[in-house]
Amino acid sequence: MREDELYALLDKLEIAFERVEHPAFGTIAEFHAAGIEFPGQNVKCLFLRNRKGSRHYLLILDELKSADLAALASQLGETRLSFASEERLMAMLGLTPGSVTPFALADDREQRITVLLDDGIRQDDLVGFHPLVNSQTLCIRYADLLRYLAHTGHTPVRVTL
Repeated sequence: MREDELYALLDKLEIAFERVEHPAFGTIAEFHAAGIEFPGQNVKCLFLRNRKGSRHYLLILDELKSADLAALASQLGETRLSFASEERLMAMLGLTPGSVTPFALADDREQRITVLLDDGIRQDDLVGFHPLVNSQTLCIRYADLLRYLAHTGHTPVRVTL
């Protein structure tokens, strides 16, 4: 999916957003060092795989939380989780590190990726995600995130980290 196609899809789904443009950052630490703020809860998205590489996960959690992959693996019945490679990220979602976003799931038509939503994400707030590039953030309502995921055929799994 291209960025213009994403905006067209958001329009079709009537998902309102507030766009914040900023320099491209590879990490949340770089983002904070620049002093950029946007409305809502700051979250991070991690692209993970199981030990065999047969299952893939997109984990969305509060930016201040640590991703305890051992505890998460236990919750999911996996023996081990690790970060997926840059090559897998590109092959499965067409993304580069630093731009991981649930908006790319529109390209996962076979639902090979399971979405994990941490319980620490406030359901009554805005959440921000990159629109396929890490030089912008789109802030949308949590309910609209769920509608977007439903449109892509992804039912999120709630996890506690």
